[in-house]
Amino acid sequence: MADGGATNMILLITALLICGAASAILLQSWTDTASAVGTNQEQIALNSKTKITFSGDLAKTTCDSVENRITIYLQNSGSSILDETEFGAFIDGVASSIVGVPTFLNGATVWSSGVVANITLQSGENLLCDGTEEKRVTAVVSTLASGGVFASDSVTEVVKLG
Repeated sequence: MADGGATNMILLITALLICGAASAILLQSWTDTASAVGTNQEQIALNSKTKITFSGDLAKTTCDSVENRITIYLQNSGSSILDETEFGAFIDGVASSIVGVPTFLNGATVWSSGVVANITLQSGENLLCDGTEEKRVTAVVSTLASGGVFASDSVTEVVKLG
């Protein structure tokens, strides 16, 4: 009977050690899961605050047929700050180059809510700037990092070159 008590004690201590190790693993797993959920919530919140829209007269977009360039105006209509260096554009589905650095209207220095950016795009094809040609222009923007999280938005409009 004495041997049974010692054996039971050894089994109990072993079980407690295993349970302690399992608890540590579960706690770490729970911490990682909670962190991931928090990051996802931040991403969802930032996505809801990120919005871009075309500004200006889409029926008469400034165009340069010699340089094959068009100038578009984009307004930050969300509440997050956009990164003017993380910008992409497409003309009729073909990636276009951004000429120079986007400038902001009304003396703004940051692409914050309500600010309009003046952006010149270089087309890879010849443009007719006589007021008859229409192009589908897509702009893609990204936010400045917020807690290691980024958000993006895109907008597509048909513009008339002229």
